[in-house]
Amino acid sequence: MTKLFVHVDGGSRGNPGQAAVGLVLTDEHGVVVEEWGQRIGRATNNVAAYKALIEGIRRSLAHNPEEAVFLTDNHLVANQVNGLRHTREPHLQHLNLIARGLLEQLPKWRVNHIERDANSAARRLTEQAFREQLREERERRTLCAQAEALLRELPVEQLRNALTHIRSLRPRGP
Repeated sequence: MTKLFVHVDGGSRGNPGQAAVGLVLTDEHGVVVEEWGQRIGRATNNVAAYKALIEGIRRSLAHNPEEAVFLTDNHLVANQVNGLRHTREPHLQHLNLIARGLLEQLPKWRVNHIERDANSAARRLTEQAFREQLREERERRTLCAQAEALLRELPVEQLRNALTHIRSLRPRGP
């Protein structure tokens, strides 16, 4: 592959808060090569943006491009990775070193800042990961409520038997 464009997006709900990342890899003709989005736990917006960039670099390496162009709407991350702005926070310095180390494995690369609207494909995958989290949380609450209602109807002896059975299903070990 000659040239690979990698749109990356990372965001958090709260800062810090629950975070997710999304990325879209396209070839030089605009054909989507890969899409990916995932929740990453609790993080700040900048940490999420770095983690999206790092994952984008890792995935681009698998395609062996002659050149990779990374596009992010996070101005801070773009400037720090390009050496235009100093990274003060130790946790961001660490992520910057990881990103730079991975970028050095590519023959030619650029990290460009783009407007948020121009990064909608990657942002869509980040938002999709957040929606999946909300769906899972709603489903978990519903299942817990159903289980609680069923357990309230059981006699004490059957509850003890159920707990014994549940405990036997848990993995053992350190």
